[in-house]
This record gives sequence, C-alpha cells and structure tokens, in this order.
Amino acid sequence: MKYILKPAAAGVMLVLPFAALAQTSLTTDSTGDSFLDASKPTANFGKAGTLAIAAATSPVGAIDTVMQFNLGSVDSQFNTTYGAGNWTVTGISLSLASNFGTANANPGNALLPVVSGGNFGIDWISYDGWLEGTGNGMGSGNTVSGAVTYNSVPTLLGSTVDSLGTFAYAPPGNNVYVNYALPLDSGLVTAIKNAGDVSFYFYAADNSIGYLFNSKDFGGNANIPELTLTVNPVPEPATLSLVALSFAALLQPRWWKRKK
Repeated sequence: MKYILKPAAAGVMLVLPFAALAQTSLTTDSTGDSFLDASKPTANFGKAGTLAIAAATSPVGAIDTVMQFNLGSVDSQFNTTYGAGNWTVTGISLSLASNFGTANANPGNALLPVVSGGNFGIDWISYDGWLEGTGNGMGSGNTVSGAVTYNSVPTLLGSTVDSLGTFAYAPPGNNVYVNYALPLDSGLVTAIKNAGDVSFYFYAADNSIGYLFNSKDFGGNANIPELTLTVNPVPEPATLSLVALSFAALLQPRWWKRKK
C-alpha cells in the first residue's frame, strides 16, 4: 500500500520562489551638487569640496545647497533582481558627513558659516536640468555656461516642489555620517522608479543652523553624500494567480485516499 501526495505540496513550491526574493537595499553616491550663496548670487560653486546650509541672519548670509543623484544603475539592478518594475520603494535614506563636523569648527573660508546645530529643510524638486558647474569654493573658475548659482533658485523651485520635512542637525564629530530617513513622497518615489535623476534642495529652517558637509568633489571622494534605497518585491499578476491557486489547494485535504 502507498500514499500519494496531493498537489497541495506542489502549491507550496509555487509560493517559495517569490517568498525567497527578500528586501534589498542599494546605496549610490551623488552625481552633482553645489552650494548657492546669496552674498555672491552669480557665482558657481560646483566643484567646491564642501556644501553648506546657513540662515539669512547668519554672519555669512543665506546659503542653500542643491544635490542630484542618478539612479539609472540602481534601478537597473533592482530590475535584474526582481524583474522590470516588480519592486516597490519602502525606504529612502540620505547620508551626509563632513571633515568639519564639530561645533564651532571654522572651515577657513570666509564665505562659509562656523559649524552650529539647528534645523534645516529638504525638498524634492522635479527640475533636474540644472548644471553643476566647475566653480571652486571661492566661486571662481567656472567654465560652464548656465551653471547653477543663487540666481537659479527661482528656476530650481519653479516646477513641482515637495517638502520632505524639517530635520535636526547636531554636529556629530568629524567624518561621521548622519542618516536622514526621508518620507515616501509620491513625487519622489515616482522619480526614483523612472530611473533618471533625482534632485534635492536644502535650506535653513531656523536662524542657528550652520551645517557643512562634504560634496562629491571632496578630496579623495571621502565621506561624500549617499542615497540608500530599500525596496521590496511586488509579484507579477501571473505570480499572484499561482499563489492564489496554491493557497486554494492547501485548503483541501492533504492526502488522496489510500490506493491498493
């Protein structure tokens, strides 16, 4: 006498390939960044090694920062792992570090603020057509026509702008990454899924902030801005059908009747 296993067991096997696809996180470096100085509104700082945020009331005046990440290779890796488009974004984290990371640190550049804690805002901006430029930390040496400057702010903020929140900065020490969890804003998530450029705009949210952090051009590419994306798999319709059939089979008795 023998027992024949019902197809329900096969149903379990159908579920396993999808269940085996776990959550994945990938990190990428910024591909463009520059600080924008209200005191030198026509100057470009695209190749400066340091980025900054300062309030209009600070001794150096208002300084904002714009930053961009190209996500083509990251999205390609997600598509390779899960299949084209079969993934959803479940986490977005921005990481910033600085070699001027202690309170009251002076960067030795009269254009930049002394380091102090405070609050700053981050916006996702839909305009990705800005040009980084080649200006140095003093705003000289730019050779790129139309490179981003403080005068570019109306253009940068002239399309869709979504606030990602206000964040607190407390100087953590030199060369220490601070991680900022960003919300799953619908515009930002859509931009991520489009596998192109994603741009962020940083600005002071109080009068005390004096934030310095390394740019992508910091010497030796040390502690440069990073964006980490976490995604989960999304089953294709065919996979969902198989899963549904599998669970339906599991609801039936597990064994055929005994055969002689």
